[in-house]
Amino acid sequence: MKNRVSLKWKIGRTLLLFGVLVIALLFLFQLILLEPMYENSKIKAVKEISESIADKIEDDELTSEYLSQAQMQSDTCIRVFQSDSYVMSEGDFRGCPMLKPDELNEMIANAAADEDGEYLSKTNTDLMPAGGEGFRNIFFTKLVEDDDDAVKAIVIVSAGIAAVNAATNALSNQLLYIGAIMVVLTLLLTLMLNRQIAVPLARINESAKHLPEGSYEIDPKTNGYREAQELNETLQQAAADIQKADKAKRDLIANVSHDLRTPLTMISGYGEMMIDLPEEKTDENIQVIIDESKRLNALVNDLLDLSRMQEKKITLQKEVFSLSDMISSEMRKYDVYRMQDGFTIEEEIEPGLTAEGDSSRLKQVFNNFMTNAIHYSGERKHIIVRVRKEQDGIRTEVQDFGEGIDEKDIANIWDRYYKVDKEHVRVSSGSGIGLSIAREILELHRARYGVNSVKGQGSTFWFILPLHKA
Repeated sequence: MKNRVSLKWKIGRTLLLFGVLVIALLFLFQLILLEPMYENSKIKAVKEISESIADKIEDDELTSEYLSQAQMQSDTCIRVFQSDSYVMSEGDFRGCPMLKPDELNEMIANAAADEDGEYLSKTNTDLMPAGGEGFRNIFFTKLVEDDDDAVKAIVIVSAGIAAVNAATNALSNQLLYIGAIMVVLTLLLTLMLNRQIAVPLARINESAKHLPEGSYEIDPKTNGYREAQELNETLQQAAADIQKADKAKRDLIANVSHDLRTPLTMISGYGEMMIDLPEEKTDENIQVIIDESKRLNALVNDLLDLSRMQEKKITLQKEVFSLSDMISSEMRKYDVYRMQDGFTIEEEIEPGLTAEGDSSRLKQVFNNFMTNAIHYSGERKHIIVRVRKEQDGIRTEVQDFGEGIDEKDIANIWDRYYKVDKEHVRVSSGSGIGLSIAREILELHRARYGVNSVKGQGSTFWFILPLHKA
């Protein structure tokens, strides 16, 4: 992997590039474009004045006072010739460039040849200021016509354009000083930003290298600005989560090892007993081996399912089915808990409720809820299963009246590594990771789910599927 530029050098390079760009723009506008922009502004001014005078002539409102005021405000020279005698109108024209008859005739002829009756010309003058550089004059000629397309008046507006060579020379010297100052300021700004941004981030990066170990200590010097403080807090939370996940993984390994050891011990023990004592090869002992084998197979399947769901490799086989009938059918397998263990299991199932989804996966969810209720129902051994229609879908819930869940634990019970009880207790049926599998299945169905629990009063696990309408 190629070496990446550090932040402090990238800041310096960016600021230096910005400074060069600013100097280049100043050079472009102050030295190269100064003269043409100045000339264009003068041309625009004489054209606007010509238009305003033409409007006055058309409205018969032109006066010598207006001409004198317009000349003074715009620093231009204005000549207006009437259509009958082409006589210069009154006005103060001192300092205006003189026009020879042939030059005047040429301007008028060119304006007459133009479709819009306008003509722009530029001439050099013999005037030499103290700097030794000459002036140029621009003349804008406009013909004003009456309603019969006859020339009513001729307007000639002129303005002088001073040479800007001396100004550009002075500006070029200034740009050299500005460039040197920009370089110095760039270095100072780079050092300042490096101290305020790059150095704290480097410290944060160094501390973050210990995240895999689950440790992260905040350096107070890195909390100079809000984003760095928030990054510190995020990394500190990540370190705590890593520690928590690492501990939960170790607990999961211990729990699964316990669940694996029990059926393996039962299978091995009963098998050796039947080998050593042929008279013990009874149907009851063989059934124990079969039951424990099924329990072991269920644990392995649960682990594989959870792994595939986490990796998004499970696809749902959706169909339209009766959720009421499916729950009623699954309830039959829990009759053994009524008869052998003294459980009271009530059913409040509204008939005829149809949903769309993967029925086999939803059976897993329901059975995991039931297994959890049986495991945590406590001494009362009372469970209520409800399936009813609500405004937004079909609500299925399993309620027990056991020990309940602390409020601080409710948000974590769906985690695949989390266990509420500190000591591992083997579930009478299932793998102990049923709620994690249930969560993954329900999220694949985009169903809403949750748990309502009060410590010491029991818990109610529920999910809501959209009601399918024929």
